[in-house]
Amino acid sequence: MMNYSKKINWTFAAAITVSISWLIGDIFVAGFDPDPADYELFSKTYADQVDVEFATLMLEGSTPRLMFGALIGALTAPLLIPASWLVFQFFRDRKKWYAIATYWVLLTGAILSPLGHAGFFYVGEIYKAIYNTEASSHLYLLETGKSFMRMLNIAWGAAIGVLAIGWITFAVCILLKKTLLPRWMAVITPFILTLFIIPMKELLPLPYSGWVGGAIFNISYLIFFSLLLFFFRKKLLKRLYR
Repeated sequence: MMNYSKKINWTFAAAITVSISWLIGDIFVAGFDPDPADYELFSKTYADQVDVEFATLMLEGSTPRLMFGALIGALTAPLLIPASWLVFQFFRDRKKWYAIATYWVLLTGAILSPLGHAGFFYVGEIYKAIYNTEASSHLYLLETGKSFMRMLNIAWGAAIGVLAIGWITFAVCILLKKTLLPRWMAVITPFILTLFIIPMKELLPLPYSGWVGGAIFNISYLIFFSLLLFFFRKKLLKRLYR
């Protein structure tokens, strides 16, 4: 009984820590809100050869800043594994197929996430190189930038896609009373909550709009796991005395 209680406490610590770490990482690596029109090299000269939004996103970030943002997320990613296990504990019957499937989908998304997160560093650095070098070197760098963007889209798209499936499935399970959580918590699951936070970005001034825009998903993670910790942790521990 004591072992389970300790596991729950440690997994909550892991979930909160990784949420904060990834939130900080997102702000450092992608927490910018530039006006692409300020960078005519990409918004006009190379507009047909780059994703203008991504090409201009990280131009203001120094290399140490972008590196720190990429590494704090990638190096704390193992903590997403116990965080996924913690979510699994909230199912009423953890032997049901939907509980096991949701757990493994979330776990797969967690494993896929570090590469997608770290990929922002390389995209940022290659477009900074283009912006700060002579035009004679741009042809090769633009092709390299396309490759980096392709890599980012595949890695990050795969992680977000799998996580979206996992969290939407968990939200449905909450609504169907398959978990220990009340139905209103379905709205607070990270993917659903993200949809409500997105509009907030437009209401905030710089630099906060960039911070929120870069860290939306992990703001949702932090809110979700904080609510679990402060309001629903005892529901898990009651299982010890049944």
